[in-house]
Amino acid sequence: MKANATTGSALPLPATTPPTLRGCAIFAGLSPEEDREWLARCHSRTLSAGESLVDFEDMSKDVFVVQTGEIRAVLRFSVGKEAILGSFKRGDILGEQSAIDDMARSASLMAVSDATVTVIPCIVFHDILRQRSDVALTLLQLLSKRIRAMNDRLSELSFLDTKHRLYNTLLRLSRVRNDGGRERIISPPLVHAELAEHIGASRETVSREMSRLAREQLVERTSRAIVLKNPVELSRRISRALEG
Repeated sequence: MKANATTGSALPLPATTPPTLRGCAIFAGLSPEEDREWLARCHSRTLSAGESLVDFEDMSKDVFVVQTGEIRAVLRFSVGKEAILGSFKRGDILGEQSAIDDMARSASLMAVSDATVTVIPCIVFHDILRQRSDVALTLLQLLSKRIRAMNDRLSELSFLDTKHRLYNTLLRLSRVRNDGGRERIISPPLVHAELAEHIGASRETVSREMSRLAREQLVERTSRAIVLKNPVELSRRISRALEG
């Protein structure tokens, strides 16, 4: 398929990563045959790291399923200032809001790494929802989950100061280490500028607090991960801040 100057490349995915809708939670109930039929009405798009998928207030209505790489939703306030709304990896769906409410994009979508997405035209997305009530129900559950997460973020901004928002973000972005211990890790590690974008603070503020946490041996940074040495203590500090 030819590249388009407006929408970017429309190229098939590598043979090692066959495209699928069923890898996305809301489409998990599709049969292999249904998956192939719907995919035939979609196309793939490849992006390089840093490339824009859609821009804020863009009027396009396509829905995207991430096949490879990572896509980030961001709000840009001024040159060099942005807030990260979420990150999406293989199997995640994004862009569905504009397909549902027929309004402009509420955020920009950008590739964090080289990535490939399946582009579901709005009319195809609507056809799936009309024909498969289970897909529509799972989509509602996903949207409800995102609203709850947004409420948590609003509470965080309302009730926690900068350093406690940082603690909360470190916990939220981390996962349990596989060695069976109490430590948690963020891998690959985020740079301080990215953490600042997550909590609405300056890079310098995050750097100072991360240095302090390192001195207290609560956080350690390696080439491969940010290690939370004592996540229980970070949780305890957040609880005390909320109680105070």
